[in-house]
Amino acid sequence: MPGLDFIYLKMNSNFIIHQLNKLEEWLKVNKSTFYLFPLTIVGYLFLFLILILSNLLAIIRWPIASIKRRLVSEKNHSQAQILKNVVNEVNAKELEQILQSEDLVLIDFWAEWCGPCIMMNKSLTRLAELDNMDCTIVKIDTMKHKEVVNQYNVKGLPTLLLVKNNDELKRYAGALSYQELKDFVDC
Repeated sequence: MPGLDFIYLKMNSNFIIHQLNKLEEWLKVNKSTFYLFPLTIVGYLFLFLILILSNLLAIIRWPIASIKRRLVSEKNHSQAQILKNVVNEVNAKELEQILQSEDLVLIDFWAEWCGPCIMMNKSLTRLAELDNMDCTIVKIDTMKHKEVVNQYNVKGLPTLLLVKNNDELKRYAGALSYQELKDFVDC
């Protein structure tokens, strides 16, 4: 059944992201090896096709997710406080307040049409739900808040910034699996 395949893929997105990142690392290491040239071409082609496929799926789900998000945000608009153990979607003003008040903040720059961004949602949620997580996780929708994107010089999606006491510690552009994301946050 096609629906079951999609559910299986969604459940194993961390595994898929991890394997794709391993393939990308392997391609970087073996880029100049002449006898592996055909494999590197096939590897880059495979990564390109996965990128196109994930973005097509994100574009297909975009209108439905946008309507759903709008309906939910109208109901929860009165709850403008930042919560621990939750991935908080914020605007520029809220981000500035969070950076002033919180020690460690993970900022996820994303867009609804970005396939790798959508694939990371589950990993971010799992990370936020950890009891020992002393990091505030926020998301910035790059389509709504372009001034923040320019302010932080974000060039690709998804982009993750780890900020401590208003200083940028780390930056990563691209999707990360849950374990890679956990390692990224651990300083």
